[in-house]
Amino acid sequence: MSATSPNRTISLPESSTHAGFLSLPIDLRNNIYRQVLAVPHPIFLFQDPRCPIESFAPEKPSQWLVLLYTNHQVSKEAKALYNTNEFVLEESTKRQGSLVKSFLNCIGPVNAGFLSYLRMDFPATERVDGQLGEIKIRKDGLQTLRLLQEQCTNLKTLETLVYGPNYGLLTDQEIDIRLLRDALQDINTQLRAIEPLDRIIVRVCSGSATPPTIEFMEELGWIIFT
Repeated sequence: MSATSPNRTISLPESSTHAGFLSLPIDLRNNIYRQVLAVPHPIFLFQDPRCPIESFAPEKPSQWLVLLYTNHQVSKEAKALYNTNEFVLEESTKRQGSLVKSFLNCIGPVNAGFLSYLRMDFPATERVDGQLGEIKIRKDGLQTLRLLQEQCTNLKTLETLVYGPNYGLLTDQEIDIRLLRDALQDINTQLRAIEPLDRIIVRVCSGSATPPTIEFMEELGWIIFT
């Protein structure tokens, strides 16, 4: 994603072509941005340890982001890259907070505020040490949710995935739903603090949540796929 970093905008000499484009009405320019920058598939984000964040977009057009390099004003206006595309955070739950932070730092606070659709792991839960039965949001999950609250101020859809050993409590067939309710309610409270967010999607990709767990998540207004 380094090509979209606000710190790496490349300013080329203003040409008559640039001037002609910028003389168009802003609504028309925004329509052009959407047609050029919107891609039909999600943009996958990943990061190896101690390496810059990278992205992969299947079937993206040739020289897809070249528009961002043509002019500083164009680069600033091209929010369609962020508010029309779906971004997928490809990372293990334990490192997801680091990936989210790196991505938001890379694109900068203004562009982070344009993001409208993110897909990531569901916030992991854990049992509280020394307190029989109590379940809470894990610390890394809480940090990720707070990053979204602070910076993704236009986020409308958050799609979350449940899979792997981090979600044993959610898919435990013997779990007492009363033990999960408080943790799920806490997650919902954190998510609803993102005011524009109107679609919370939960996809259970491994194991299966119990009917009472699914029923409670639906009561919270979440869209559940199993």
